[in-house]
Amino acid sequence: MANDVYTDSFETGFTFSGATDTSPAARPETPRAEPRAERPQTRAVPRDFGYEDEHPLLRVPFTLHVDGCRHDGDAVSVTHIHTHRNEGGTLGVGTKHLGLLHFAFENFAVTLHPQVTVLEERADGRCVFQFTDPVGEHLPQLRYILNNVIAGDFVTIGGLISYTGPTQPKRAKDEAAKPMSQRVRSIIVMILSALLILMAAYTVFKRYTTAYELHPIFIESSGQQMRATGAGQISYLNPQAKKGEVVYSINANTGDVLNFQMPCDCEVAVAKGISEGATVLPTDLILTIFVNRSEIGVQTLMSIEGLSRAMNGDQVHMDLNDGRSIPVRIVPNETTSAATMRGDLFVPVEVVPPAGALTEADIGKAARLRLSKSLPGAFGLTREASP
Repeated sequence: MANDVYTDSFETGFTFSGATDTSPAARPETPRAEPRAERPQTRAVPRDFGYEDEHPLLRVPFTLHVDGCRHDGDAVSVTHIHTHRNEGGTLGVGTKHLGLLHFAFENFAVTLHPQVTVLEERADGRCVFQFTDPVGEHLPQLRYILNNVIAGDFVTIGGLISYTGPTQPKRAKDEAAKPMSQRVRSIIVMILSALLILMAAYTVFKRYTTAYELHPIFIESSGQQMRATGAGQISYLNPQAKKGEVVYSINANTGDVLNFQMPCDCEVAVAKGISEGATVLPTDLILTIFVNRSEIGVQTLMSIEGLSRAMNGDQVHMDLNDGRSIPVRIVPNETTSAATMRGDLFVPVEVVPPAGALTEADIGKAARLRLSKSLPGAFGLTREASP
């Protein structure tokens, strides 16, 4: 037996097809065609919701009560209602009414109160209604019921109450245009976000390419250093010695007495912790001779890692406590080599600034040694030496 099929057509009316007897005797006489009344002008469906036949009409059991008239439901969609009038008279094509759309399910029923417009009333009792406001408050429940019918699911009261589907059409782009104040606010937020990103990237880049040495730098007068040539004990120390006189003597561990003469009539500064009776090791500083106090010398202790970076081409700057930053060169000496061979983590080095960068007024100031990679070096782009 064929399934019942519902066909919506305003030109041919409603037709139902099912299992019937097709013999000539059982075939009813074809009725004569009668002149059809002109179809009245109906209100057009809003453009936002398409055409009349765009939404599917579904056969769902329901009743519609409009102005005292009871209608049994034939089919319903989200825009139209097709019914068969059971009680009451005609309403008038084009009139608007508040309807009671009643769906009866197992153990519960749903009643909606949409406003409907009469599109067509026929002599056989069939009527066509259109929802005056298809996106009114009835739409969420109606859409839920129709979607479940299409999917073949059961309509439950829990799903009906908790339905969260769309209830309003999307606004047109011109209607959804943002006001100028909101656009300005969005632009400001974008600019601030970009600045924060740039600051964070700059901070990360500086941390990756820049390092500071732990030991501070003290700017002092440049002089000639006199150091111990062997391990032993200082037996004589005379900072006021004249040129050619013995300035200090060391009783070496080998049993020899080592005497050191004053090379000039100059100012002498004895190293800290040095006095008669003090024990010394080779290369220990005993005193410094200043020929000219205005000459400036800079020495510091530098880590092995920092010295390696400086020797491999990293840029070295001396940042003074007054805010100046002076590019300098790192010059290793014999003491540096000896400390490196002993495995010291920090070795003494000479820091050579450009001529005229430091003056006598800078003597006694402190500074920090800063190492930074160049931009090509930060990305590992080093220049190979030519053969």
